[in-house]
Amino acid sequence: MPYLYTCRQCRTRAPRPRTTCEDAETDQQEHRDAAHGGHAPLDGDGIRRVHDDARGDGLLPRHSCLAALVLLALVLANCWGR
Repeated sequence: MPYLYTCRQCRTRAPRPRTTCEDAETDQQEHRDAAHGGHAPLDGDGIRRVHDDARGDGLLPRHSCLAALVLLALVLANCWGR
């Protein structure tokens, strides 16, 4: 699963996800050096795992979203039928 560096103080993120956490840590240090004089930003920054095949904000992969919609449709159909 890819890793993505984000900085909450600058409200920015790395241009693309990295395949390893070490590569994302390199992005983190490069940003800290360039934008914050090598220091950690006060509002925080971090590296998070992201999905390749994500929709929207990247929280759910596409197949999980479809499964959740089907399950919701079944529950609603069951409730409506009573």
